[in-house]
Amino acid sequence: MSSKPTSSRDNGIDVLRGFALLSIFVNHIPNNVLEPFTHKNFGLSDSAELFVLLAGVAAAFAYFRGFAAGRPLLAVGRTLKRAGTLYVAHLSSTVVGMAIFALGVLLYDKPELFDEIRLNLIRDDFFHALVGLPLMTYQIGYHNILPMYVCLLVVVGPMMLLASVGPRVMLAVSVALYAATQVFGWNMPNFPDAGGWFFNPFAWQLIFAIGFFVGLRVLEKRTPVPYSRPLWWAALAYLVGACIFHRWNFYGTIPEIPFLPHNFQINEKPWVAAPRLAHILSLAYVVGHSPVMGWLRGLSTTNPLALLGRNALPVFWVGTALSMVGNVLMLARGLSVGEQLAYLAVGAAVQIGLAYGLDRLQAAEKARKARAAAPATLSMPAGFAPLPTP
Repeated sequence: MSSKPTSSRDNGIDVLRGFALLSIFVNHIPNNVLEPFTHKNFGLSDSAELFVLLAGVAAAFAYFRGFAAGRPLLAVGRTLKRAGTLYVAHLSSTVVGMAIFALGVLLYDKPELFDEIRLNLIRDDFFHALVGLPLMTYQIGYHNILPMYVCLLVVVGPMMLLASVGPRVMLAVSVALYAATQVFGWNMPNFPDAGGWFFNPFAWQLIFAIGFFVGLRVLEKRTPVPYSRPLWWAALAYLVGACIFHRWNFYGTIPEIPFLPHNFQINEKPWVAAPRLAHILSLAYVVGHSPVMGWLRGLSTTNPLALLGRNALPVFWVGTALSMVGNVLMLARGLSVGEQLAYLAVGAAVQIGLAYGLDRLQAAEKARKARAAAPATLSMPAGFAPLPTP
């Protein structure tokens, strides 16, 4: 990736985060007219991998500077505070998503909507499901990325401790945990349902840790991954091959390697198997070592994607609620192509408007604090001169 040093924020990363947020919004309304054109349809990874990788970079920028400057408890406290914010956001988003689908059942008399996002557990096993909600072990459809992110932020403290020994030590521990996860099948449990989390934190932490490693290297004003022309072309070739493999549905045609764990070779999302991991890393390497990142950094900080990226959590929260409304409308009522495009446009506009409003509020608050911190000056009445300094 590009070695350009960053300040507290990197506009190129904000733009990419904004792109990922809009892609997630579109993809969370299945079978809409724009879904086939999002980048998940042209490779083995999707916006979730991109978002988690960038979240790791952003976490290094936000927290490690203070940790390395001799304020470790404050830095760790900030990560835990952020984890708490995300936990509350997840619970509130889940309740709102449930309410939207329940309203769809009432308005359209479509009880089958309960089965679309696993609301049947609330209907059929209410008390066990109610216990699972605050434990994050009961996750309804399209509301399963924030629990994984909460877990990642909880372990940022140990990651920073390891990184203070050496970034490569932190990355090596992350790789070891990822490998053990593939071998032993570790995952967070579901309850009251069977199985494990859709976004398995033990596997997804590697993508986050790689992003964190990149962020650390950038903070040191070092090239995160040095440029190699053969490696760049190999990564590009892999992206092209993965696109062909996915578009022409060659899944199941490549035999598994017997001595490697099954989870490591399949393309299922919980395990971040080798093909998915190689895809997001190839994509990051190709884009990072191309003029694209310089162009993205050169965009205005007030462009819509940058605004979305700077206000990721509230935008994601509202986008998830809007996608649930879109789901209900698609499933219960059906929308024409024109109606789908109109809804997607309105949903994107609402998210951009929210980000713009939040940005203005933050700017106004910073200006207020700057004025309050400025030293007070006394104005002299007309005709009076200041006393001479003794």
